[in-house]
Amino acid sequence: MNRCAILALAALAVGPASADPVELSVFRDLPRPEPSLQAAYGAAPAQGIDVFLPAGPGPHPVAVLIHGGCWSATTSGREQMRHLGPALTRRGIAVWSIGYRRANEAGGGYPGTYQDVSAALDRLADDAAAHRLDLARAVLVGHSAGGHLALWAVSRDSLPAASPLRAAARFAPRAVISLGGVGDLQSFTRFVPVLCGPGIIERLAPPDRLAEVSPGALSPSVGSIVLVSGVLDRLVPPWVAYDYVRTLPAGSRSAARLVNLPDAGHFDLVTPSAPAWDAVVGLIEAALADR
Repeated sequence: MNRCAILALAALAVGPASADPVELSVFRDLPRPEPSLQAAYGAAPAQGIDVFLPAGPGPHPVAVLIHGGCWSATTSGREQMRHLGPALTRRGIAVWSIGYRRANEAGGGYPGTYQDVSAALDRLADDAAAHRLDLARAVLVGHSAGGHLALWAVSRDSLPAASPLRAAARFAPRAVISLGGVGDLQSFTRFVPVLCGPGIIERLAPPDRLAEVSPGALSPSVGSIVLVSGVLDRLVPPWVAYDYVRTLPAGSRSAARLVNLPDAGHFDLVTPSAPAWDAVVGLIEAALADR
């Protein structure tokens, strides 16, 4: 059965939508409180981290958030995820929300964007004790372009030794949760100019470096991979997650889980008032639960 037939059957199975998906304009207008504190890991404004801390002495489990926005500086950076800080801290989960230089800003693209993600994760390893964060209970959560970077981050230690992006992880997250993210960047490159504008993909993934930055070309080193898609997502449809799973080595496929949420669009996955968020936060809590 081809992809179009699969999608058609899926649409029939879920029936008509009971609510309209969250639109970008609604997502943009959400209140975004200031974080508990901020940390910088570089000189550029984008090289910063928003930290939200729960009440209590800890140690706290931690969700590392990686924002989306088409890898482009024409959208807001880590500020766009600030509304999720209170939504997680009230559940006792600390938030480490990282910014990074985007493809079309100075120092961004290849290799800077990826090196920023690594540096922000290293800063978490350095600062965890000071903020009472439990790195044995950590999960990476990336939305959209951030989903691509989260999947890449748990695969970077499989890069060739000569790659400037090769980096050994200093802590092992329990899971990576991609929310409408792009795993197989190679198959998605043709859509990036339409969705994100010209020049982004060329700077983010030069043709001779694509195998270093597409998670689908690498081997993940994480026990659980959860790929969450909104069935009504028009930007990163569910087949994008399916394409990524097909690229995984046979031994890694059993760790991957596809979660398709009916009535949800691209921004429902990161909007606390949307029903899809209940499913997302349930996945985060399940990954962080005591074992």
